[in-house]
Amino acid sequence: MSEQVKTELTKKKKCSSLCKGLWIGGAVAVGLVLAKKEWRTKVASECKNVTDSASAAVRFIRDHREEITTQVKQVSNEISEAIRGISTDLKTMSETVSHIKESSEDVIQATKGVAQEVKKLKE
Repeated sequence: MSEQVKTELTKKKKCSSLCKGLWIGGAVAVGLVLAKKEWRTKVASECKNVTDSASAAVRFIRDHREEITTQVKQVSNEISEAIRGISTDLKTMSETVSHIKESSEDVIQATKGVAQEVKKLKE
């Protein structure tokens, strides 16, 4: 057998042992919970609360489906508009930066020209 196959088998054995340990631990925990009446009643009441909460959530969603859908669409449209606005702003900023770059190059050239003229006047 190759080393890779041995490694795979070792990993599977470890996983299998871990799974067995988790199942046994879970069974022991359930057994302990069921052994005490106060724990049983607490677990039962918590399960009932979770069931009631889930049922209420499902009822709310079912009763307000159209409103939820409308709000999701509205938020989606607002996000799309905001993205379009940001895109437009970025385009405008890019154009402004390009204009500033061109203008600054013109100013540099004009300054160099003036500097040369001043040098000629000094001579």
